[in-house]
Amino acid sequence: MRIVDRHILARFLGNFALLFALLFVFAISIDIIIQWDKFVDAANRMAAVKDVASKGASTLEVLALILSFHGPRVFQFYQFMMPLVAMGAMGFTASAMHRNREFTALLASGISLRRAVLPIVVGMLLLCGLQIANQEFAIPRLAPRLLLDHSDLQNGVARTWSIPLATDSSGRLIHASSYDPTTETLSGVYVVERTPDGAVARRIEAKSAKWSSEQGAWILKDGRAGAPTKPGGEPTGERTPVFVDSPLATLDSDLDPKALQLRQHAMFAHMLSLREIAQLAEGSAVDPGALRRFAVGRFSALAVAICMLLISIPFFALREPANLLAQSVKCAAFGLPLLLMAMVLLSVPLERVPPTVGVILPVACLLPVAAWRLAVIKT
Repeated sequence: MRIVDRHILARFLGNFALLFALLFVFAISIDIIIQWDKFVDAANRMAAVKDVASKGASTLEVLALILSFHGPRVFQFYQFMMPLVAMGAMGFTASAMHRNREFTALLASGISLRRAVLPIVVGMLLLCGLQIANQEFAIPRLAPRLLLDHSDLQNGVARTWSIPLATDSSGRLIHASSYDPTTETLSGVYVVERTPDGAVARRIEAKSAKWSSEQGAWILKDGRAGAPTKPGGEPTGERTPVFVDSPLATLDSDLDPKALQLRQHAMFAHMLSLREIAQLAEGSAVDPGALRRFAVGRFSALAVAICMLLISIPFFALREPANLLAQSVKCAAFGLPLLLMAMVLLSVPLERVPPTVGVILPVACLLPVAAWRLAVIKT
């Protein structure tokens, strides 16, 4: 049986690799066709910077730019598409075994269909393990490049954006005219510290602020802080107070670069490792409940993918002859609503439901269905 197990596992993983490659090439081909002019223009500008007399970029230089832009996205594509591609690979593998009467041969040798499809389940577990490694090690390292869009092609770095008004866990209001994620630097910094009743306790200004991971604080350039005082030096709660400035070198705040990225980019949380999510959750600059949803939701999504595979296998692991096209339609009609329901529960927080319970709920709903589907296999 070990030879048969290896054979089925190799076919499943081979089908997965083939489907994944075809879908990824198809997806980036559409983007390349639509954005071809932007790739060519960016390559021409990069060639002009290297050589003023250059007449334009060669085809190889354009292809190299496309590869550098879309290459890292293979890991992100795997992160989001692995469950669906795995289900497709299972369908192709089981359909081929049914069409070639391999299931019949296994039944004749005394092997049940549940045992016959076990290598496919093992292959799914291997893909889930690879998914965990991808999310914990590859995606966080590639996050700065994955946040780039086509307007960033020439520089290869993300654009800056302004911080209109952000609040950290201490209640400070932080404003910056621009933030550069590449250098982790704020420009035009203005901070207001408030009293419990909302009055201004201190205001901080700086030409720029650079994040120091060693100190866990922003290092201010030309920073100065001032508290509102009366002419005699006593504090005042007036709405138009007089500020007396004093130099300030650092600003301690849990509104660090990752929190700023998370507030700016909705997809950035999917690019963080569990350790980084735990560090962000220690403060309240970002909603800890939402971060717990992201952390627990990763494992719930993998459990949902395994359950959906178990639910779909009985449509193809058949003892008797059947129309495989009809079985595929039945599988889609039965499985897609369940999958959509699970995805909605994983992505949308439920009112009056704890964050972790909300993302575990789809797994609890799908487990009995998966057990029932495996039990009805005729073997």
